[in-house]
Amino acid sequence: MPTLTRKDEVTAVSASDVVLVVFDGVEVIDVAGPASVFSKAGQMRPGSYRLHIASPAGGTVSTNGGLSFSGTSKLQQLPPSIDTLIVAGGDEPAVRAAILEQHIGAWLRQVAPHTRRMASVCSGAFALAAAGLLDGREATTHWRVCDQLQALRPQVRVQRDRIYVRDGPVWTSAGVTTGIELALALVEDDLGHAVSMEIARTLALPMLRGGAQPQLTQALQAQASASHRLRELVAWIGTHPQDDLSVEALAERVQMSPRNFARAFTAETGCTPARLVEQVRVAAAAQLLRQTRWPQDRIASRSGFRSVDALQRAFARQHGLTPQAYRTHDET
Repeated sequence: MPTLTRKDEVTAVSASDVVLVVFDGVEVIDVAGPASVFSKAGQMRPGSYRLHIASPAGGTVSTNGGLSFSGTSKLQQLPPSIDTLIVAGGDEPAVRAAILEQHIGAWLRQVAPHTRRMASVCSGAFALAAAGLLDGREATTHWRVCDQLQALRPQVRVQRDRIYVRDGPVWTSAGVTTGIELALALVEDDLGHAVSMEIARTLALPMLRGGAQPQLTQALQAQASASHRLRELVAWIGTHPQDDLSVEALAERVQMSPRNFARAFTAETGCTPARLVEQVRVAAAAQLLRQTRWPQDRIASRSGFRSVDALQRAFARQHGLTPQAYRTHDET
């Protein structure tokens, strides 16, 4: 398996150099999201990062969204040593062409020994896998293609329900917008939690999810087939975990009787109101566990649980571990 150098072994390039690898048909958000994070980190801490966008042939690269990146560097012309390298994803034909015709996998294998850390966004994981960089490691990708990655590369320990995964110097993230959270985690690893959180606030993220959280939330799945007024209610629940979220209170909010509301909610969203509320509150608690050093009683209160015991029981049901174990696991 190709190896990556440790940070203290990189001498040819400053630790500030970040390379985003793109190709024709790349997913634009996979590039724009991480680029924005590192750009803002550089504004907050001048000189902390220098961002490069590179492609197999250099020059202009077309994205799958109709936009283009011009003036990209040619992969073969990059410095021999790189600090942080992130491979973006794209539609299956574009990723396949990048690997088989433009030989991105071979290039990654070549530069791996001279790179401190590598990462991928979404289906960019297939390029890392083609280079052998994921063999024997835990990794993730978009939920739609996790099984495909596992079938193509059985040596990879694919994690199907993670926002991002770090295994040593290799980081992989799920689909599209999770590239922002991956980039924030990389910045936090370099510059600390306070800088990462300030960038998240600047980007107006509704919440900063930890890597251990699921790709598809129950709230999003609940909204998929719900009527307009129940979709709006689900969104409101997601931002008000501390409020009274009893069936009676929620029914009053949408001007329905409690009995009819409970029936309609379950039929339209596929879950009971109580189940959704618990998952929303656990997600809120998980966010606080990651973002703060608060004790569990304060986290329980701020996320809508009546007690630490209620918080712990809900965590056990959803994650199979305690809040403290979750906090420790997400930090590793």
